[in-house]
Amino acid sequence: MRLVKYTLLFLLTLLVGLYIFMPKTHLYYKAEELLGQKSIVIGNEKIESDLRSFRLYHPVVYFQGTDLARIESVEIKPYLLMNSAKLTNIEPLGIAKELGEITIETLDLKHALLKPYYIKLDSNGSFGVAHGYIDLKNRFIHIDITKPRKIQPLQRVLKKGEKGWYYESKF
Repeated sequence: MRLVKYTLLFLLTLLVGLYIFMPKTHLYYKAEELLGQKSIVIGNEKIESDLRSFRLYHPVVYFQGTDLARIESVEIKPYLLMNSAKLTNIEPLGIAKELGEITIETLDLKHALLKPYYIKLDSNGSFGVAHGYIDLKNRFIHIDITKPRKIQPLQRVLKKGEKGWYYESKF
């Protein structure tokens, strides 16, 4: 019984140590390198890291050399079984701004280790409140706008369904 107790205590201590001393900035630079292979570059960011989370301030996202979005802040919380990212005040730039005057106040992304190809998203912006998911395995995105406000700029990319407006796309 004592051996089981000490083994569980050791495993718990090991997991807590892994979480606290995880090289969060190195994980970010690796992700930035992988995004670079897909022609997505994140620039002009200020990086801050602590024991529980990792933050980027004022990053600008570029796709194939063109401005795509400016974000006020990104907070990433890499937990062992569930990761989350919260993006605040996203302003579309360049080709993304052609859709109209759209702003995203918050975008919450959640990724669970048990569902590695599935990302849940919740958003609030000038268009209203939206919930959806990204299926990385099938390269599919689905977003439901549950409380629409000013969706006129987005209507050319949205579809009308039984439950309201939604967006679906393969990527």
